[in-house]
Amino acid sequence: MDQAQNLRKIAWGIKRRSTYISISSGKGGVGKTNFAVNISHTLARMGKKVLLFDADLGLANVDILLNLNVKTNIKDFLEGNVSSENLVVDSGYGFDVVPASSGFVNLTKLDEGQYDKLMDLFVKFDSKYDYIIFDTGAGIGENVIKFSSVSDMLVVITQPEPTAVTDAYAFIKVVNKEFNITNPYLVVNKSKTKEDGINIYENLKNVLKRFLDIDLELLGVIRDCKEVALSVREQKPIAETSPSSIYMRDLILVGKKIVNMNIEKNYNNELSNIFRRSL
Repeated sequence: MDQAQNLRKIAWGIKRRSTYISISSGKGGVGKTNFAVNISHTLARMGKKVLLFDADLGLANVDILLNLNVKTNIKDFLEGNVSSENLVVDSGYGFDVVPASSGFVNLTKLDEGQYDKLMDLFVKFDSKYDYIIFDTGAGIGENVIKFSSVSDMLVVITQPEPTAVTDAYAFIKVVNKEFNITNPYLVVNKSKTKEDGINIYENLKNVLKRFLDIDLELLGVIRDCKEVALSVREQKPIAETSPSSIYMRDLILVGKKIVNMNIEKNYNNELSNIFRRSL
């Protein structure tokens, strides 16, 4: 049975149906989780089946932003106390959520057995969703790198602030070194104007190309918007609280770009080796 299970995982890696998107950032406070929640909602409104996986496993935030009353979380699943079917929560906004837990330091660095159980989870969910979105923790922790490694699309969130841009560069450098990820996407959040965001992208793109030979693509610029704070306070997606806001208009452009992309499925040698170890 173990061998059959691992063969199914290898087949999933090669022929998986869902598109896996990792939402990451070099530092906290740049609006990463808010973006993950709202892009999930936007894609669902576009008719896509979306699962938002709170991959900041020890510091849950997705359920808070959506005001979800969760009774189980990823910790319960990893400890064998809940099935995959009972782990998924309806967000109430057209997409599903896998909630994380809060205050458990042992989940900030998964062992091989726990990581393998997560792979089992993705094998089961793969046929049910168009997009599986990981809202990872901030920074370059081991869990963040692993979720990035199994994703088809790595989206890095930054903002017009020197430390945020520097940390975005450092994050991209690490995932490139660890898993040879050479085609990340950038979202410049909280930008004063579109032009400011594009300038930040162009500068970061040139540095990455010059020193690391990495091709950075711009997924979008999201302008600073006071209505975002209202949606956070009300614990609802911004499309529900401020549907005509600048943030929402910019986010729709990002959603359309994702839907219209021909995203190449990522199946790297490291992922293959993870699954073949126990064959």
